[in-house]
Amino acid sequence: MENLAEVANMDIIKDVGRFFNKVNERALFNMGVLESYDSGGDEALGETVEYFHPQITLDDRMRYIMENIVNAPLSMDSIICNTIISHFYGARGIHQVLTRDPNPKTALIDFERLLVDREYENKIRKNLEDAVSLGLPIYGSTELRTSLFGAANNYVAESRNQPRDAHKVNILLWVASFIPRGITGRMAQVNSLSEMFNILTEIEGVGSYYGYHCSTSNSVNPRINIDHDERYCVPGPGARFTLDLIFGSDCTVPHGDRVIWFRENYKELIGEIPLHESTHNIVVDGKKIFRHEQDELKTYGCEVGLCQYGVYYRLRNNPHLISRRKVARVDENLMEYFFNNNFEQNALF
Repeated sequence: MENLAEVANMDIIKDVGRFFNKVNERALFNMGVLESYDSGGDEALGETVEYFHPQITLDDRMRYIMENIVNAPLSMDSIICNTIISHFYGARGIHQVLTRDPNPKTALIDFERLLVDREYENKIRKNLEDAVSLGLPIYGSTELRTSLFGAANNYVAESRNQPRDAHKVNILLWVASFIPRGITGRMAQVNSLSEMFNILTEIEGVGSYYGYHCSTSNSVNPRINIDHDERYCVPGPGARFTLDLIFGSDCTVPHGDRVIWFRENYKELIGEIPLHESTHNIVVDGKKIFRHEQDELKTYGCEVGLCQYGVYYRLRNNPHLISRRKVARVDENLMEYFFNNNFEQNALF
């Protein structure tokens, strides 16, 4: 098996470092820490071209889960299910759409109630239908969900002995079934990311991509004994593309081990990434989410950053694709209309 230091393409690694620093500079600019941001004339690094930050505390979805879900006054089963749907649906604001509630602290699904209360389910169905009619995004635009759709649609048809359909509520109903199936209970008791990954990938339709990213999403729950910086990684296709650029497509070292090597050596390879002190942890209700300060890149963040470099590499080489690179977020004006229109009839709480 190769020595990764000997086969690494340092020109690509240096370019990865430049990309990481530019993404971080833009984040610092958006935070008001830096007065300006300079793309250096690189259209693929333009101010409005979306990339996920390799720092977990600067990821929109992860921050949302930390700030609004993991310490919510719900059962652990419901907390885990609310965390799962953040990724399985994917659009930012999906919880507010499902509940028709603008307050992220209360825009949460009671999954135990969903299992037994058909009226509650029908209100959520109506919320989804109204949102779709307004053009509000339900699913994320940067990931494929074909297997999730198939599993959810099959589950609903079979469990209810009804014709198969593709209603957008089906993913929610499928995830709710993880409670009586004992899946969420097992997830709450794990002691490693690999255990969590194995449980998730046993579920029909959940492959390695969603298995790993759903594991890391649940790692931000302080009551689950796992850490996104464990020496365990199952990189997705974007990260694998970058890793093959760096080490060659014929490299025999598993892709996950390459991410871990990069995480453990990145400071020597690309230098320090100046992560702002305000991003070193998230405080909720006076308590820090993370036991360890997030003052350096972690394993999960390196996987994300390597994936995003793959996106950047493609956009840089195909400039006509740059304008399409947008993360699915809700339009605030449409959301306000959605919340206020027929609110009394449709509100869940």
